[in-house]
Amino acid sequence: MTITLKIDNPDIEEQLKQFVKEQKEVTLEALNNFINSFQKEEKLVYKKRDPKKYSRIIQREYNPDDVDDVALLHIEDSAKYVHDLRRKSR
Repeated sequence: MTITLKIDNPDIEEQLKQFVKEQKEVTLEALNNFINSFQKEEKLVYKKRDPKKYSRIIQREYNPDDVDDVALLHIEDSAKYVHDLRRKSR
């Protein structure tokens, strides 16, 4: 029997390769359990905090000497700009 999988996520693809290497015999049940392990949704547990209690106002005097080194950017497509920045950081 031959099973063909198309995996678009390189992380999942690498995990599947490791899974297959570790198994002596890959059965449909084992493969099904592996695939289903990505579909489990676990709730993120965190404490909710009151933003008014934990925030503060920053007050500074305007100093024109501080802004000479700052360049203003005009970005036409902010989504593309952020997308490109994220690609560069990888």
